[in-house]
Amino acid sequence: MRRLAIPVLFLTLLVGCTSHEPAAKSPTDASPSTPETGPSPSSPGHKSYTFRLPLAVYSYSDADYQVIQSAEQVLARDCMKDFGLAYQPTRNPAPARTEDRRYGLTDRESAERHGYRMPPQQETPTAKLTKDQIKVLYGSRSLGGDSTELTYRGKKVPAEGCLGAAVLGFRKPYEDKAGAEVASRISTASYENSQKVPEVREVFAKWSSCMKEEGYAYASPMDALETPAFLRGKVSDTEKKTAVTDVSCKERTGLADVWFAAESSIQKDMIKANAEALRKLGELHERKLRAARKILADS
Repeated sequence: MRRLAIPVLFLTLLVGCTSHEPAAKSPTDASPSTPETGPSPSSPGHKSYTFRLPLAVYSYSDADYQVIQSAEQVLARDCMKDFGLAYQPTRNPAPARTEDRRYGLTDRESAERHGYRMPPQQETPTAKLTKDQIKVLYGSRSLGGDSTELTYRGKKVPAEGCLGAAVLGFRKPYEDKAGAEVASRISTASYENSQKVPEVREVFAKWSSCMKEEGYAYASPMDALETPAFLRGKVSDTEKKTAVTDVSCKERTGLADVWFAAESSIQKDMIKANAEALRKLGELHERKLRAARKILADS
């Protein structure tokens, strides 16, 4: 059986130490600050697999990331105040529902509307900034990466700007590269090894037979995702029909549940063997989240 590529998006989400520094979309835009409450990937009614895996307890949810990013924005705002500049980022929209693709496409509604494409995400509102705000908020990034030392009203501007300094400064006490590497290794290995489990190989064959009955020749659940016509251009009726059939066959065979159970079992054993490293990672995540909430409460 051909080895399936691990979905990069969900490996990133699963390992909670990944950098999520707000990027400057343009020198006149600012990242959002205060999040609204909204559904996380594990909310009732949304069948998530990635965020129910045993390793997920060592990661941040999308909602957690928004709390952290909002706290970083408060720190950036306070830094801007030190330069005599106002900075009030626009309000964040509710966290968008993350579509789980770890075991391929499993959302029927999404298949019907978007085929194999990821649903469009709500655009984040941006705040317009003056030239002085841009200079102090983004530092050398406002100069296209120029390393020239910046000053504003006689005061040195952090090389990475107030925003970058806030993100890096807040992140550093909670970094655990060793723990993050362990989590990443488990996430990758469990995904790959689960495909060799007899029950998973068997359900793949059942899914393939189901698809064949409907006129589709795919050996594995990820094959359709790699169809060139389904990766670019406008979503066609053929793509939507294929995607809906794919989801139907997964539901009929119980593919995602079987695969999830197999990977969960593998992860439990791997977590047990790396308990100390993951314990430290989890503790640092919790401390960072508590610190972020305190910053927001005090702001």
